[in-house]
Amino acid sequence: MEDLYFYSSKIRTFFLILLGIGFTALGIFVGRVALNEEDFFVSVVGAASGLGFGFATLVLFKSLFSHKPYLILTKEELIMNASSRNPIPIKWEDIESYRIRKLNFNKFIDINLHDDEKYFDLMTTNVRRLNKLNKSMDYALFSIVWGMVKRGEREQLTQELDRRVFGEEEVVNED
Repeated sequence: MEDLYFYSSKIRTFFLILLGIGFTALGIFVGRVALNEEDFFVSVVGAASGLGFGFATLVLFKSLFSHKPYLILTKEELIMNASSRNPIPIKWEDIESYRIRKLNFNKFIDINLHDDEKYFDLMTTNVRRLNKLNKSMDYALFSIVWGMVKRGEREQLTQELDRRVFGEEEVVNED
């Protein structure tokens, strides 16, 4: 089994950057107009949203020029968030199953583990906090955002997950 690398879509990232620039400008504009009207609460909210979207846009801009993969499938493990500072390697034998879930026009591949707690400790503190919300909604600890994988590589990803998780050659979780 060879190592496979899956990269995020640069086109999608580019459009998200454009949206981020628009929302950053809108937040700053709202903050400025509210400040002129002496509505300080709305000006703070506008400025905070402008700064938040600005920061997110910078992170997206940085990822646009990154040559690191989004996912790595090796013989021994699935490496989630491979381009982040804290990638999480999941051993194939620890994966019980996966399922493709649709939510508000988005698709996710939920990775179901035999023992979630084993990998929960590998997460950063912020990610752990966010995952508590996922647990309350009965979502998996780890998910692959379908839209982050290039369109041409999505079928290959599901086939490889079937092969490496279930040991099967045919696609099981086809939508």
